[in-house]
Amino acid sequence: MRILQNAFALFITLLLWAYFLFGSVVFFFLFYIPAYLFSSNRVAVFQNLNHIHMKNFFALMHLLIPRTKFDIQKEIRHIYSSVIVCNHLSYLDPILLISLFPRQVTIVKSTFFKVPFFGWLLKTSGYVPPVPSEMLGPAMIKNLEAIKEHLAAGGNLFVFPEGTRSRDGKLALFNKGVFSIARYCNAPLKLIFIKDTNKLFRPGYFLFNTRGFNKIQMELIGSLDPDYKGNSFSISAVADQTRKLFEARLHKDKAQQNEASISVYGKN
Repeated sequence: MRILQNAFALFITLLLWAYFLFGSVVFFFLFYIPAYLFSSNRVAVFQNLNHIHMKNFFALMHLLIPRTKFDIQKEIRHIYSSVIVCNHLSYLDPILLISLFPRQVTIVKSTFFKVPFFGWLLKTSGYVPPVPSEMLGPAMIKNLEAIKEHLAAGGNLFVFPEGTRSRDGKLALFNKGVFSIARYCNAPLKLIFIKDTNKLFRPGYFLFNTRGFNKIQMELIGSLDPDYKGNSFSISAVADQTRKLFEARLHKDKAQQNEASISVYGKN
């Protein structure tokens, strides 16, 4: 029985990633190339195509893995012109966010820009490499100006200040570069708490978890509109405030889990 279950999980996993990869090729020839050649706003069109592709990916996932449900707070879908700050649990997190917002950019590891085709797609979509702490140089200023224009046009920038996936659910140190970007763009901050994507696609595993009952949640836990030009403004203070809101949400989640465990234990 276990062999059959693993074989089924492998089949579903291969089917989903086949769509992810080969769907990109189909989109490339049918949509990306015409958009690149003829669109007056390539970046916006490429972002919307990315959005549609990822939206279809999760629609297929919903059909193939019905035991996983998605509970996404409706307010999240209406966020615009903001820097979105999220915790990071799984490789699914960024593509889930792309599926929610037609206009989106994010910060991608520099190595991905060197991958053939994929790097070109990232660059043409307006995605940017990590921001150096000193934020100097003409290339960086160009990226920041592009993000500023993107936000002014109603798009969002989503970022994971931890920089990498959490393996134990705890928050890693926050990189303050995102808050420097928000200040440069004079943009509000929207804090989104992501829960249980790591139960569907676990770090260190290739297979999707097709057997377990799971509910992936995304919750808007805070909105910050700092006075960037105020004399008392501090990037460190805003970063600390943001982290405290995430820590409070994690503490609440842990308390609810403990209460549930006690309740089950009491019944037994």
